[in-house]
Amino acid sequence: MYPRDALVGHLIVPKQWNRPETLTLIPEQWAMDNGAFSGFDPGAFMRMLEAYYGRPGCLFVTAPDVIADAAATWALWPFWSRVICSLGFSPAWVAQDGLTPAQVPETACIFIGGSTKFKESAQARSLCAYAKARGIWVHWGRVNGKRRYELALKSGADSIDGTGFSMFPNTNIPKIQQWDDAIKCQPELLL
Repeated sequence: MYPRDALVGHLIVPKQWNRPETLTLIPEQWAMDNGAFSGFDPGAFMRMLEAYYGRPGCLFVTAPDVIADAAATWALWPFWSRVICSLGFSPAWVAQDGLTPAQVPETACIFIGGSTKFKESAQARSLCAYAKARGIWVHWGRVNGKRRYELALKSGADSIDGTGFSMFPNTNIPKIQQWDDAIKCQPELLL
C-alpha cells in the first residue's frame, strides 16, 4: 500500500468499512464525506459520524448535498450542518451547479462538487477564489486525471480526492508528481 505522508490523507466515506481503529489518522490529514455521489444514506452517514466521534484532527465533514443542484443542497444545509457541528466536526459546504459566492454559507470548507461541466467552469474557479480570499479550505472531489488536477491546483485547492487514488493508490498517487512537473513546464499566457 502507498505510504501515507504529509501529502496523503484519508477521506472517510459511509459504507466503506473504514473503522477508526484500523486507520492511522494523522490530525489535519483526514476528513469525512457524506457519500451523496453514490447515493446518500442518512443512517450510514450517522453511523460513520458516531464511529469517529471524539477523534481529533478531522478537517471537515461534507454536509449532505444534491448532485448538480445548489438550491436543493441549500435546503439540506440548516439541519445537517447543525448535526455535524453538534458532534464537534466542521461542516463543509458542497458547491453545486448554480451556486454563486453570495450564496455560500458560513463554513470551514468549500468542497467543489457538482457536474463535470460545473467543475470545469469559471463559476467553480470564482468560488475557489472567494474561499481563498476568506481563508476557507477548498477541497475538490472527483479529481482523477491531469486536466482536473490542473484545474484544482490552479484554482487554489488545498486538497483533492478521486476514486482512482483510493482504489489504486500505488499506481495513481505517484502520478501527482509527474503531473506537477508537466504543469510547471507548461508556459502560460498572462491575462
